[in-house]
Amino acid sequence: MTPAAEPWILVADIGGTNARFAAVPRGSGVPSQPFILPTKGYPSLEAALDLAIPALGGGEGLSAIVLALAAAIDDGPVKLTNAAWVIDARAVAAHTGVARVELRNDFEALALALPFLGGAALHSLQAGEALAGGNIAVVGPGTGLGVAGLIAMGSVWRTLCGEGGHATYAPETETEWCIATGLRAKYGRVSAERVATGQGLVDVAAILGAPADAASPAQVVARAHDGCAACRGALDAFLACTGRVAGDVALTLNATAGVFLGGGILPRLVGTTDLAPLVAAFRDKGRNAPRMARMPVSLIVDPAPALTGLAAHARELFATL
Repeated sequence: MTPAAEPWILVADIGGTNARFAAVPRGSGVPSQPFILPTKGYPSLEAALDLAIPALGGGEGLSAIVLALAAAIDDGPVKLTNAAWVIDARAVAAHTGVARVELRNDFEALALALPFLGGAALHSLQAGEALAGGNIAVVGPGTGLGVAGLIAMGSVWRTLCGEGGHATYAPETETEWCIATGLRAKYGRVSAERVATGQGLVDVAAILGAPADAASPAQVVARAHDGCAACRGALDAFLACTGRVAGDVALTLNATAGVFLGGGILPRLVGTTDLAPLVAAFRDKGRNAPRMARMPVSLIVDPAPALTGLAAHARELFATL
């Protein structure tokens, strides 16, 4: 709980599945334990905030609200890509009485966390050799497929975020062309996000002939481990697509300081699923394969890394309030 008289900033990572809220007090600058609500369990962000603010210490001392959203951030209201909430900074300010409300992309927040993550927060997939002064890439499959980067500018990092997960899916094998055909019949255009996400696992498994009880990402993975060929094919396609997209982003950004994989799915696979096919797909860049092999690749296993990035921003924000 935040002391009532101490200024604090509410930070939140708003995804298509869960909304994670935390308090960052001026004194410590460290985010509290997250208060988590299911995004689809509430009609609006404002309804969720009505529970989160009291749970985190109440409105007294609340100086700003910083929201990381699973959506492209433009001027005006923002519709979450994979949920029904429409979020307007002005409406949030009016509802809460907090004048300073900022909207950020969720993978921008994740990128901001990368300089502060280490040890138990990371699981190495490829040791590589990080180059000082190099750029960093982050890619993460979950409800959506997020992409961002950290660009080295001397001693300062600058975030670069976009909607790279919506880049066109690029099938290579006969099975992947079958997958692309099935997804095109269902959705029209096929992006990488149609394969390398939770819904992608379910859709691809169905296209490949999985039984009806493979109706969730967890069920697809479990059936894959039990020997279901269709579910195994969906998991293989998921890993290959994730690795290729991460490799493409790494090449685009020249991410010689490291590539980080986030999102909610991959950490659950550690210890049960061989992730070597993902790394192989990451490296499979023809003449650039040696370069790819030198880039460190790490999986983020911290349960709330975006809140760490938002807290770093909050510490800077206190100086302006």
